[in-house]
Amino acid sequence: MIDLTESIHAQKGTCQANISLSGWLEVMVGNYFVRGEGAATKDFHWLTIYYDADIDTQYEAVETVSANIVAYVSSDYRWSFVLDRHIQKFQKDTADYGICHISISDFAQELLYCSRVDMLPREFSGIVWIEDDFMNDENIAFDFESFSLIDEGVPYLNPRHFSVAQLVAVMGSRNPQKEL
Repeated sequence: MIDLTESIHAQKGTCQANISLSGWLEVMVGNYFVRGEGAATKDFHWLTIYYDADIDTQYEAVETVSANIVAYVSSDYRWSFVLDRHIQKFQKDTADYGICHISISDFAQELLYCSRVDMLPREFSGIVWIEDDFMNDENIAFDFESFSLIDEGVPYLNPRHFSVAQLVAVMGSRNPQKEL
């Protein structure tokens, strides 16, 4: 398990790049597509990074399918979640951006937890945190207030276990862009 609180406070460099991440990855490096950059909103959101080494970008575009997602990068270039199998290449390709890369084996698997919700940066404020384990464990007292929020369909994360995909979706639900 990876502690989100510790990971996002990890040391990062300063951005030395003079071109947008999408411009750099799509044009200069190649075989990438960046979804979400240059969006109408200035609000914090996650960029979805797609990569396909097997295409000829002179004739083909990188397909925006889940199998090609290699990273999620914060719109301010502070953090990224990168698939383990792509981390070395992505670190090299984005070296000038000073991004704090968090290596992850699977975006859908609940590999993250948050030990200190109160220590998260402001970009993470507004996330509703509900320890929903009471719904699957009869040894935990039923939390009627939390269940009411869950029943209303309020987007939330369980601080004890969540996935990158869940984090991106919940944070996107606070943003009018929704799907990036």
